[in-house]
Amino acid sequence: MKRTLDSLPVGSSACIEEILSDCNRANRMAALGFIPRRTVKVTRFAPLGDPISVEVDGQEISLRRAEARIIQVHQITE
Repeated sequence: MKRTLDSLPVGSSACIEEILSDCNRANRMAALGFIPRRTVKVTRFAPLGDPISVEVDGQEISLRRAEARIIQVHQITE
């Protein structure tokens, strides 16, 4: 099932499908490691739900929900 990164629960992993944005924003996400076919894992949400922390290639990265909303993923069922 395809979803956006902001909709995944804590502890779930997903494969990045694509970045749903203009080139500038997509390039920024790529520079942070959000590249199609990479696996991401949601590690935590801030107390009020924004930002969220995810793990990509062993690095913990915090994103605003608005940024996570442009990353389309395919959830990996475990």
